[in-house]
Amino acid sequence: MSRTRTTTRLLGAAVSFVLVAAACGSDEPVAEEIPVEQAPAEEAPAEEAVSPGVAEAEALVAAASEPVTFAAPAGVGALDLDALDGKKVAIVSLVQAVPIVLQWEEEMTTAFEGSGVEVTSFDGKFDPNEWGRGIEQAIADKADLIFLLGIPAVAVAPQVADAKAAGIPIMTSLQGTPGKTVLDVPDLTADVGFDYRIPGEMIAQWFVADSRGAGNALILSSDDNTSSPDVWGAMEAEIDRLCPECTYTREDSTVPEWGDGTLQARTKSLMQADPSITHVLAVFDAMTLAIEPALVELELDDTVRVAGFNGTPAVMANVQAGTAVKMDVGNPNMWFSAGAVDAVFSVLSGGDPIEDSGVPFRIFTEGNMGDIDTSKEDPVDWYGIDPLAEYRALWAIGS
Repeated sequence: MSRTRTTTRLLGAAVSFVLVAAACGSDEPVAEEIPVEQAPAEEAPAEEAVSPGVAEAEALVAAASEPVTFAAPAGVGALDLDALDGKKVAIVSLVQAVPIVLQWEEEMTTAFEGSGVEVTSFDGKFDPNEWGRGIEQAIADKADLIFLLGIPAVAVAPQVADAKAAGIPIMTSLQGTPGKTVLDVPDLTADVGFDYRIPGEMIAQWFVADSRGAGNALILSSDDNTSSPDVWGAMEAEIDRLCPECTYTREDSTVPEWGDGTLQARTKSLMQADPSITHVLAVFDAMTLAIEPALVELELDDTVRVAGFNGTPAVMANVQAGTAVKMDVGNPNMWFSAGAVDAVFSVLSGGDPIEDSGVPFRIFTEGNMGDIDTSKEDPVDWYGIDPLAEYRALWAIGS
């Protein structure tokens, strides 16, 4: 929408005087003031109006930028530590080289402390053969439960069946929205995670607000993760709802491509093919570590704006520093990690796991980050809560 400008007529500040002959026979001239029209005051430009969708997006982003609160999931209670003592849990990770996966693994190990449960970990190296080997090793070690951290169960269905045949419960995690995403692996005990649609909606809301309803987004998905469609599907639906005038395209990139140079090269190619792109929206924020260098190389890091989801320290540091990565949706990862451990405790105790512990999300931008320490996630500093302390109180560990 164009702004209307008001042009001021400048007539000068000085007053003109004309000498005329005085009446009543006087010989002295007198000065007669001729009134001059005053220049009107310059009008301030009118506030640019925005569409209802943009206004709603702005309000949603403002609300999502505030600290979160802890709400205890229904069903979490004190543990029977005697029953848990000596139980063995094997964590098989998707790939420890991805920072957020390693963070979850480390946080889960911390959350187990004080319970008497023995924990081992196995790096799956983003290799289905390694995932299967990790499961078979846990079976041979007579684990009491196997927890697949980020591993798609369908890729290891034979080994999942082997675990069930051995009487070992086997759970996966973060494969999509609990209760919505169908994994179709009958031998699986549970899939623990959170609602991946929420961060997708938040990224879309930020894009609409940040572009003032005039953006063209490149959405980068990673559909070798079964949760990726939940993120970008919600993203596209929310853009369509709030901003029919906005445009977007979507391209996919696998996890190995994030770090081997492929995603960086693809980002360059896509940006060169469409110079009208204003925003790059990544389903996972580790992808931005390849996207941002591509924009720097093209000298577009001051004009194209990037967003992602996960709240990992390296990406949060880029947001805080004012790089091309302008926004990151984060969630208290310790909340997920402690919730996953609670699900394990429930299964080890013969109960039903809570698959969705209600993890909340927060939008981070340079404007609300202040001087928080981005070297490592601190849930109190970043989100205003301490999920592990809250769970420990519910479990009655250390009390």
